[in-house]
Amino acid sequence: MIKSKTKSMTRARSGTKPGTKPLTLRKLWLQILILVTVLVITVNTLILTFLTDRYFADYLKVSYELHVSEIIDYATAALSSEEISLRQMAIELESHLNDPIVEIKLYDKDGNLLADVGRENFLDMPMMGSRFSRMPMGRVTDLSTQETRQFEIESGGQVIGTVNITIHNIAENSFVAQKFKSALLVNSVASFGITILIAVLIGIYVSKKMSTSLKETEQLATDIQMGKDVGYVSSDIKEINAIRESLLELNARLRLKQKTRKTLVDQLVHQTRTPLTILQSHLEAIQDGIIEVTDDELMVCQNQINDIKSIIANMSSMIDAGTEMDALKIERFELHALMSQIHQGLMAQFRKKKIELTLASDEKIMLKTDKHKLSQSIYNILMNAYKYTQENGVVKISYWKLNERVILKIQDTGMGIPDAELHKIFDAYYRSAATSEIKGEGLGLYIVKENVDRLKGSIDVQSKVGAGTTLIIEIPLEMDEE
Repeated sequence: MIKSKTKSMTRARSGTKPGTKPLTLRKLWLQILILVTVLVITVNTLILTFLTDRYFADYLKVSYELHVSEIIDYATAALSSEEISLRQMAIELESHLNDPIVEIKLYDKDGNLLADVGRENFLDMPMMGSRFSRMPMGRVTDLSTQETRQFEIESGGQVIGTVNITIHNIAENSFVAQKFKSALLVNSVASFGITILIAVLIGIYVSKKMSTSLKETEQLATDIQMGKDVGYVSSDIKEINAIRESLLELNARLRLKQKTRKTLVDQLVHQTRTPLTILQSHLEAIQDGIIEVTDDELMVCQNQINDIKSIIANMSSMIDAGTEMDALKIERFELHALMSQIHQGLMAQFRKKKIELTLASDEKIMLKTDKHKLSQSIYNILMNAYKYTQENGVVKISYWKLNERVILKIQDTGMGIPDAELHKIFDAYYRSAATSEIKGEGLGLYIVKENVDRLKGSIDVQSKVGAGTTLIIEIPLEMDEE
């Protein structure tokens, strides 16, 4: 049932009726090409036939008038001369049996028949070349399409004889016209067949080339849908190249969006882990009797809970990779209070690993910035220091005001970072090979860099392998609302 419904929806989107099979591009192209070819040949044949009918009749008329004039001239000379025999007359008149003239009869003044040529003689005479010779008897002797015209032969003002000339009374029924039309029809059919054959061959070649490119493009789209690695392959067809480029651009955007989405989800996990870890360490310290349950201690736990609530509130915007991770929340607060809160929150965890965590500054400085992002950045740096500093190590926090900016410095005596890797530590998911045994996602310093950039600040790192690392954050005292 599901498959049937899916197919019905597909047909509805494509516009095809149930039970109908959509045409392939090759069939559609061949049909259009053959239709155009047939139309062109038909129109060309009709025009050629019209022009033939128009000008061939004129040709036959001019030819007829010329032969009539020559026959009369010869008959006048023959009847006026006593030296020309009847056989010579017949032979000479026979030479004028040219379409549309089919019979010539010559009479003297008394009405005696002197020469009679045509009909049976017409059958054997060559006319306009061998292609038009020997027309069938039935076609020539069709009297319904013939007429006889009579011309008087005069000499010296007296009638000396008469000549009767029989012709086709319809030019289209003449022997030459019929043979010409027959040849035109045969040649038209032959040219029609040859042209259709050529058109089909060309259509097959072009459609094959087009369908091959389209099938390759379809495969490209399928590979993209399946998440396979694809590369650009050029086509000879400009439009198909544009489609492939659009598909590859869409694929790149989808991959970037997926990567961004993963990064944001990983950030979410990383951000929630820090306050949860602090809460866990404080609760364990309370259970072990290391820390007493005081108002300050409860405030530390409450602050971690507030951080978790803030992260959850921003969850929807963080998961949506098409928008900014979360909006800045600019507020005014006192820096020393924030640093003391962070220091107290991490003290138990650092103490458990026997790492000394000190806050070396106590200056009251008012800041106007995003408190959550600043505290998150400091937490991440301190947690990094915690991971990569051995027992009996020291982590020192200090800060001071310089002009209209605040400088925060966090120093540790940890394992340090090689010079060749310093430029990579702020990349997402980057982890040094020397720290592969220590758990982590490689997102802590990446989030710090993102936060500091959004706070219009800068971050610098100094490190020496075996001696420790120092990170310095510099942000403005007053940040404008976005």
